[in-house]
Amino acid sequence: MKERKVKEILLPFRESMPLNPSVTIDDKTTYAVELMVNNNLKCIAVVRNRRPIGMVLLEDAFKQLGIQIPRKK
Repeated sequence: MKERKVKEILLPFRESMPLNPSVTIDDKTTYAVELMVNNNLKCIAVVRNRRPIGMVLLEDAFKQLGIQIPRKK
């Protein structure tokens, strides 16, 4: 299976988003998912040289990895 990277699903950064925890553009998507799940987050900041350059949504990361999230009714 191809190793997926955060840069493949990068979205624009939202100013109100916290920078901790964060991932870098070349981190594996699985690492970003792990951080989001462990910290109960729906999105995570992506940084370069400690400056925000974007964000990744948990739902997009799951989709990229081929994982479906059950929808709440």
